[in-house]
Amino acid sequence: MTKVRPHFRLKEFVPPNIYDEFGGKSIWFLDQRMLDLAEFYRTFFDAPVTVNTWHRGGNMSLRGYRPPMTNTGATFSQHKFGRAFDCTIEGYSPDEVRETIFEHEQVFMDKGLTTLESGQKAPTWVHSDIRHTTQDTIKVV
Repeated sequence: MTKVRPHFRLKEFVPPNIYDEFGGKSIWFLDQRMLDLAEFYRTFFDAPVTVNTWHRGGNMSLRGYRPPMTNTGATFSQHKFGRAFDCTIEGYSPDEVRETIFEHEQVFMDKGLTTLESGQKAPTWVHSDIRHTTQDTIKVV
């Protein structure tokens, strides 16, 4: 399985149909800054970060890159540009993760984070993306 960062493998960020078709070349669909941000989460929280689980028998397959033709998410979702991931972090609730991010907002922004989904939209996961914004704070959607 192709490693894309010290704590992550490629299959954690792409759905099975993309991996089946492109294999290691699936990396083409991922913005490297998004992978760097996921790795930063892993080291900052010092806990496992779960994105997709399909590769180990789980049912999550669209929490990283989403092909443009999928009906999951918004038409122009950052997932469809390889610039977003949804995750859970072991030992932390999604609200705790968001609170910690806002307590250290500049640190996370320096690592590329620009946007989070609110807890109302993402009650059981943390959506993070690196879209370009003109804000000097983390945008909440």
